[in-house]
Amino acid sequence: MLAFLLGAIALVALALAFVLPTLWSGARRSALALLIAVPLGAAALYAGFGTPDALDPSNRAVPESIEQAVVQLERRLEREPDSLEGWVLLGRTRKNQGRETASAGDFDAAMPHFAAAAAAFRKAKAIAPHEPDLLVETAEAISLSNAERAFGVEGTALLDEALAKVPNHQRALWFRGIAALQAGDGAGAVARWEALLPMVDAATAEALVEQIGGAREAAGLPPMDPALIAAASAARASAPAEASAPTDAPATSEPAPGTPGTITVTISAEASALAALPPQAVLFVFARNADAAGPPVAARRVPAARLPITITLSDADRLMPTATLSATSRVEVSARFARSGSVQPEAGDLVAPAVVVELAQAAPISLSLAPSDAPTDAARAPTFGP
Repeated sequence: MLAFLLGAIALVALALAFVLPTLWSGARRSALALLIAVPLGAAALYAGFGTPDALDPSNRAVPESIEQAVVQLERRLEREPDSLEGWVLLGRTRKNQGRETASAGDFDAAMPHFAAAAAAFRKAKAIAPHEPDLLVETAEAISLSNAERAFGVEGTALLDEALAKVPNHQRALWFRGIAALQAGDGAGAVARWEALLPMVDAATAEALVEQIGGAREAAGLPPMDPALIAAASAARASAPAEASAPTDAPATSEPAPGTPGTITVTISAEASALAALPPQAVLFVFARNADAAGPPVAARRVPAARLPITITLSDADRLMPTATLSATSRVEVSARFARSGSVQPEAGDLVAPAVVVELAQAAPISLSLAPSDAPTDAARAPTFGP
């Protein structure tokens, strides 16, 4: 900045040096006016139309870290407050920073990032107030910025507005169900999630059916009609192939036991109990947030599993983009060998009591399956948080 100012002063002085001597001899008033007006006019023009921040080396240098890039983006948005793309980029970057910080176990340090993300998305929404995707992203950021991960009145209203514009918006339906359950409206959660069920891939649908069952139980509603599950499956089967995901595919490149942000589980059962299982039986392994209501943060479906088996759950096993294993400090791990192969718990399934572990210090754990007399023993019926 100093070098630029000195150079500008030198150029103005050089220009005046050619003009002023002639004027000084015959028109001193004009010479004095030029002496004052030219530097002031140049300064005013640069202040009005120039980019002073561009002279800052920190703004011209290629950022070497996310933090530096965020600083540059924030400075640019100070000059261009109407940049929709800039505010959305800032919001997503801040949200990712918060999740990365939380995954490292520092949840207090993550909250300012989430708060900044919510503020950025609110700025973006003010520029494009009726864009459904932006309404949903803003609601999500608001929930993340809340210590209880609650959508609250503001976030819920944004989701309702998005659904009024796009009734089959998948993320809006998912989040609106969460918001309903947070508000004690189990029936409202069931309505949103059952509307969502035919739209999601098979792997997600299996977990969603379980959560709908929990929400129905919490609301005092009867179990889900099997015909609805069959209809949802038929709708997915008729959808384009790219809309579906293989249900039996394990996580690719499964991490080694002990990898940070993972949990390794060894599952076993008595040989007599295993012998009683039919061929279609499927093993399910779940990890849930032990301190907050929500969907499983990781789940694995293993058909024709041969016990004992060791599985390492990671973020590759997540069911929803808003809940990850690595960002969870305490997890509740459970397993169930389903006789029918369905995610719906049934009498006679082999289940194991859930184990709660601190993820940061988690050593490999062991679960022992045993026959269950009651379907509700198979899994905790959770309520949701994003």
